[in-house]
Amino acid sequence: MSTTGGAQLQWTASATESMAIVTQYSGAFAQGNAIPPLLPSAAGVCVPAGLEANFTLTFGVLAPSKVAPTGCLYKNALAVSVQSNDAAGFTVNEYLDSTPTTGIGICAYPNGGASFPLTAALGPVPTSGRAGNPPAGTFAGMALTSCAAGGSIVPPGTGGVSSAGTNPGNPGAAGLEFYSPSGAGLAFVNKAGPTVNGAAIVAMYGGEDIQVNLAPNALSSTAGNTGIYLTVQLIPN
Repeated sequence: MSTTGGAQLQWTASATESMAIVTQYSGAFAQGNAIPPLLPSAAGVCVPAGLEANFTLTFGVLAPSKVAPTGCLYKNALAVSVQSNDAAGFTVNEYLDSTPTTGIGICAYPNGGASFPLTAALGPVPTSGRAGNPPAGTFAGMALTSCAAGGSIVPPGTGGVSSAGTNPGNPGAAGLEFYSPSGAGLAFVNKAGPTVNGAAIVAMYGGEDIQVNLAPNALSSTAGNTGIYLTVQLIPN
């Protein structure tokens, strides 16, 4: 006569996630340093001034109008790459580290999809098809209230704390400026499961254009005004 017992084996597998960003991106997810590819809403609104720096989006000197909003759109402004084994998936959101100067608002436009959030996808990274003079957003007084078709306002962060850093860059960069966590944000890229292709965890991507908008009669800014930081944050679902 035999007797039988049993033991239950229990475990969990931890989720691992990583994210990288590039600015002035290419379809190969390469960092760009060429003269910024700017599209003004009307002739003379913005003119690129020189070569670009890593993790920087330079719009140059912007010219407001007395009668209508103006905008300057940066093509292929920013892309993200995510690798994740998380079965629940993830969301990448973005927000500004401070409120823009009165009369200024920031819009983002998805590349490779009609609206945000984009679904993370295998490369090549979708690039911008925008051309000509993309229209500016809409203002109520000095406040940006909406973006042109397909665009979404990038909001300032709320409830978080600035790192007080002085550098833009990828996660882990020394002196990185970021504002986190935040109760407000624009959902940029998401995925309902892991970034799997076949049996392998791979990089998946999303990309966007960024537009700076000026209200009619927006006030001038000083020569020392270098703008604001945009925080990109990867959040497990």
